Amino acid sequence: MRTKKYILLIIILVAAVLRLWKLGSIPPHLTPDEAALGYNAYSILKTGRDEYGELLPIIFKSFGDFKPGLYVYFTAPLIAILGLNEWSVRLPSAIAGVFAVWLLYKIVLLFSEVLNNESRITNHESLATIAALLLSISPWHIHFSRGAWEANLSLTLTLAGIYFFLKSLKNSAFLIYSSLFFASTLLTYQGAKLSTLIVLFILAIIFWNDIRKFLSTKTVLIRSIIVGLIVTSPILFSLVQGKVGRLEIFSVFSYPRPTDYLQTFLDQGNEKIGSLTYYLFHPETLNFTRGIIGRWFNHFSGRLLFFEGDWQNPRHSAPNHGMLLLSDLVLLTFGLVALLKTKEVKFKVFVFLWLVLAPLPAVLSRDQVQTVRSLSLIIPLVSISAFGLVFLFERIRRMPVRLIRVSGYFLFSVVFLGNLTYYFDAYFIHLPRHDSKLWEYGYKQIVETITPIQSNYKTIKVQQSFAQPYIYFLFFQKYDPAKYQANSKLVESEYKGDVGYVLNLDNIEFTGIDWSVNRGDSGSLIIGDSLRIPPQDSNDPKLFNTIKEIKYLDGTDAFRIIEVR
Repeated sequence: MRTKKYILLIIILVAAVLRLWKLGSIPPHLTPDEAALGYNAYSILKTGRDEYGELLPIIFKSFGDFKPGLYVYFTAPLIAILGLNEWSVRLPSAIAGVFAVWLLYKIVLLFSEVLNNESRITNHESLATIAALLLSISPWHIHFSRGAWEANLSLTLTLAGIYFFLKSLKNSAFLIYSSLFFASTLLTYQGAKLSTLIVLFILAIIFWNDIRKFLSTKTVLIRSIIVGLIVTSPILFSLVQGKVGRLEIFSVFSYPRPTDYLQTFLDQGNEKIGSLTYYLFHPETLNFTRGIIGRWFNHFSGRLLFFEGDWQNPRHSAPNHGMLLLSDLVLLTFGLVALLKTKEVKFKVFVFLWLVLAPLPAVLSRDQVQTVRSLSLIIPLVSISAFGLVFLFERIRRMPVRLIRVSGYFLFSVVFLGNLTYYFDAYFIHLPRHDSKLWEYGYKQIVETITPIQSNYKTIKVQQSFAQPYIYFLFFQKYDPAKYQANSKLVESEYKGDVGYVLNLDNIEFTGIDWSVNRGDSGSLIIGDSLRIPPQDSNDPKLFNTIKEIKYLDGTDAFRIIEVR
C-alpha cells in the first residue's frame, strides 16, 4: 500500500513539474484574456472593483464580452503574494491541472467502492494509477494547464463535483459538496452551462436508482439544491440581463448560408427557396445538422487528435502535434476493446456517454474544431487509454516466453517515451519560437520600452487591434486601478456583437496607423508592425529615430517603435 502511495506521489510531482516549469515564459506571452484576468484580479485586490468600477462583480465585463469571474478571485490572493506577473495569473490553472490528476485517480477508485466492492473492473487500482499517469502527461491537458484558461479550472471543479457525488452514494452528507463544486463551474466558464449539464445528465442516468434514495433524506437533498441555486443565481440572473457572452458571434446557428449563395446552388436544379424540393433536400435545418455532425466527427479525427491539433485555432496546441500522443492511437484501440468487454456496465456507460457528449459545447460553435470548449473530452479519452494500457500489459504478461514478454514491454516503452519526448520538444522548445506571434508576443516589450520614456512625448500612437493593446499597458505598468476606473471607456467594435476597443490611456492613443499620415506627426512616438511602418520609409535619421525594433522569437519582425523628429 505504501509503494502505491509513493507511485501516486511521483505521478503528482511529474504533473506539477510539467505544469509549473517555466510557467512564466512558456507560453511565450500573455494573451489579452490572460492579461485581463490578471489586471481585474489586481483591481479587485487594490480597490474591490473591476476595471469598470463594478463592486465585487461575479460576471466580469472584458473587452465588451461577459465572463464568469471565479478565476479572477482565485488569482487575486496569488497576485498579493507573487505580484502582478505571468506566474501569478497562470498559477491557478496550473494548480487546477495538478489537482485534476489526483481527482481522476480517486474517481476511478470510487467507481469500484460505490458498488460495494462488487466491481468487475480488472485491477481497478492499477487502472486508477495509469489513468492519473496518462492525464499528467497528456498534451491536451498540459497545454491548457499552462495558461490562464477558465475552461481548465472548470474541468477540475467538474471532477471535484463527480468525486463528491460518488462519495455521497455512501454518505449523503457529501452531496452538498458535490452541488457546490458543480455549481462553481458556472461561475468559472461560460461553456460550463452545457458541459456541466452533460456530466450531471450522465450521472443521473447511471445512478438514478441511487439518487432516488436521497429522497429518504430530503434534508440533505434540499440543502444541496439550495446551495446549487444560491451559487448559480448570479449566472441565472445574467441570462435575463443578456450577460451570456458572445453567443451571437460564436453560435453555429448565427451563420446560415447567404441567400445569394443558396439561390445560386438551387438554380443548378431549377429550384427555389420555399419549394417542396427545397424543404426536402436543402433546408437550413439540414445544413446546420450536417455542419454539427461534421464538427462532431472532426473532434475524433486523426488530424485533431494525433497529427495537427486544433488546426482552426493553432494557439490551442503545440506546433505539428496532435492533442494526444501518437501512441494513444494504439492505447485507444485496445482500450475500446477492453471497455466493451468489461462487465462493469456503469463505468462503461459513464465513459462512453461522456466520450460521445463531451464535444457538444464545441460542435455547436462556429469553429470546425475547438479544443477549449471540448476540453472535457480528455477525461473519457484518458480513461479509455488507461483501459488500453492495462489490457495491453495484461496480454504481454500472459505470453509464455519470457524473451517475448521483455521485448513487448521494451518495445512499447521505447515507442511511448519516444512520442513523449517528441511532444516535449514540440511544446517546450518549438512552441515559444514557432508560435510567438499567435501568443501576441511583443506587447510586453512595447510597454517595457515605452514606460521609461512615456513622459517625454505629448502623443504616443499604438497600433490598435483585437489584441487589445491597452490591457498590456494596464497589466505591465501595474496601472493604478482607481485611476483607470475613473476614466475607463469602451468603444463598440465596428463588427456587431464583437468585442470593443479602448482608445486612450493617458497620452497613449490606440488607433489605426496610416504611415502616409503619421510620418508627419512631429514629436510623436509611433508604434506599429512593419506593414504599418515600412522600414524603407522610416529609416532616414534626419526625419525619424528608431527607438526599438521588436522581433518575434523566430526572428521575424513584430513591431517598430519610431520617434518622428
